[in-house]
Amino acid sequence: MERGVFWSNFLIEGSEQMSIVMLSLLMLFFLVQLCYYIVVYGRISRHRNPAPSEESKQVGLSVVIPLYEADHSFLEDRLPLFLGQRHAKYEVVVVDVTGNVEVSEQLSMMRIQWGDRLTTTKLAADPLFPISTKMALNVGIKAARYDNLLFTHPDCSPRSERWAEVMARGFVGHEVVLGYTSFLPRKARWNKTIRCANMALSVRWLSAAVHRHPHRGVLSNLGFTKGVYYSARGFNHLNLNMGEDDLFVQKIAHKDNTIAIMGGSATLDECSWAGLDWWLPRRLRLSYPFRFYPARARWATGVELWSRALFFLLVAIVAIVLPLYAKIAAGGLLVLRFILVWWQMKRLSRRLSERGFLSMYWLYDLVAPAVEAVLAVWRKFVPKYKWR
Repeated sequence: MERGVFWSNFLIEGSEQMSIVMLSLLMLFFLVQLCYYIVVYGRISRHRNPAPSEESKQVGLSVVIPLYEADHSFLEDRLPLFLGQRHAKYEVVVVDVTGNVEVSEQLSMMRIQWGDRLTTTKLAADPLFPISTKMALNVGIKAARYDNLLFTHPDCSPRSERWAEVMARGFVGHEVVLGYTSFLPRKARWNKTIRCANMALSVRWLSAAVHRHPHRGVLSNLGFTKGVYYSARGFNHLNLNMGEDDLFVQKIAHKDNTIAIMGGSATLDECSWAGLDWWLPRRLRLSYPFRFYPARARWATGVELWSRALFFLLVAIVAIVLPLYAKIAAGGLLVLRFILVWWQMKRLSRRLSERGFLSMYWLYDLVAPAVEAVLAVWRKFVPKYKWR
């Protein structure tokens, strides 16, 4: 009888100690998540763009767009939106790498219509010597009339005719300007989840830039000056057909010369052509340079993802093996975290002029650590992306 009481007390005490340890760890990971979503990412909500000024109105802007395919929807629909920007000292430089006669003729006709607003230059395509993005951008930079450069690609379009005007404010006192790009809503099954992922990924580097630790942008809405480009002797990592918006930004950007511009007028919309079968390979390819990121950026991303994954894992373990009071405590923390995360992402979506997909954010929130882990393992087995 005494032996039975002993083992019963031992198991009860052991269960209580395990509950204390598990709930303490759960609280620790909850606080880490709270720090990220409320403190770190909250910087974006408080960030304000520079006010318009006479100096910003006089900023000369050249928008460089490399065109690799005969995309008539770009020429007919999206390019006129770039050409119709309200900014005075402004031009669009299209680098024609298509080798398509019809595209060349259409661009020539548009030059007659738009005059100095449109500059075109060609690169002869050669199957034996593929033209990388860096090569096309370099040609566009040399052809640009103005010293302040903005970069995008043909899948994008400005949401407002004030895009160039708002982005120009960033060049007053700064050499690197980081903008935000949104995916256009579609009726595709996974479109909302993809848009959630795009915003969540952007929030990471935007918050770092606001905190004066810039380490990347997006090539679809990125700006820098000719001076900083030539002083850095052009793009780095030339053996990689990528890295213009992160590895090169890490080379030229620092806390005193970089600014993030956000809001509906400064946003570009990008076409999302399909669902996960399109987005996941794209995400894998564009995440390849992550291994070259500075330790600070890799550590910040890793801590957030690991703390989130371990938080969810501990909640599941507590729900299975621990007493009722521990289950209630873990469930309360889980619900509280979801409420705080949803509230913060709603604030961020308003700041970034996103809408219509937060109902799916809970799904992305749950699966993101697993997806990022799969991509990290996948990157170990893919060949290096080289163009030479």
